[in-house]
Amino acid sequence: MEDTVKQYEKRGEASRKKIARRHASTSSEAKEYGKYHGTYQFENLLLSYIRDGEVEKLRTFLEETAQHMEFNVGTLADDLLRQTKNQVIGFTAMVGKVAGIGGGMEVEDAYRLIDLYTQEVEKCETVDMVWLLQFNMVLDFTERVRQAKLPEDLSREVFSALQYIADHAHESIGIDDVASAVNLSRSSLTKRFRKETGKSITEHITETKIRDAKRLLRYSDRTYGEIANTLAFSSQAYFQMVFKKVTGMTPGEYRRKQR
Repeated sequence: MEDTVKQYEKRGEASRKKIARRHASTSSEAKEYGKYHGTYQFENLLLSYIRDGEVEKLRTFLEETAQHMEFNVGTLADDLLRQTKNQVIGFTAMVGKVAGIGGGMEVEDAYRLIDLYTQEVEKCETVDMVWLLQFNMVLDFTERVRQAKLPEDLSREVFSALQYIADHAHESIGIDDVASAVNLSRSSLTKRFRKETGKSITEHITETKIRDAKRLLRYSDRTYGEIANTLAFSSQAYFQMVFKKVTGMTPGEYRRKQR
């Protein structure tokens, strides 16, 4: 094996030098003309939704970004269709390995799904078909992660309550809202929820909001006031107080630490 590695290294020396020269040239040109990929924050935010199994929030995020954001993804091929296929194949691998497995999917299941979507990408005959496949691939992985995170002995009512909270964390919701959504009385749902999850409904709502706040602090440039408003906290001060109580640090400290 050692000889093989040395042989590969020697045979690839000319190729590495060629790529190094091209990298230096393209990097210099990109800085001169302001051509940056600009996808890193977007990708991390997107992956965080998939990794947490947040299907509805992912849909909302995709709708918003599709309308308002433009990215330079770099040059991967000379032909537009081949360029798009290469981009989506690479992204599929990242989604599966980083967000899918990171979110709780079994390793082999994630790898098999990556393989299947890669094969389907290669069958696409138009750019639109590739983009449509990518959209459904992202939703597919997110839904599978959501299912992987659920305890096996969860009742239908508590499962529905968890999904309602996840999908409405950006609203001002309480126990009565959740109980109404799953067609149970307040007392019945409260007892069942604590028994099956080990926490109260109010605690879970707060934890869900703080999890979303962490995501926005880490992967967006929104102000603390904007985040508080997005997650339906009564004020920025109250948001900061709750965040510190749950995490042990202020939103500012968390953002600086993560970045």
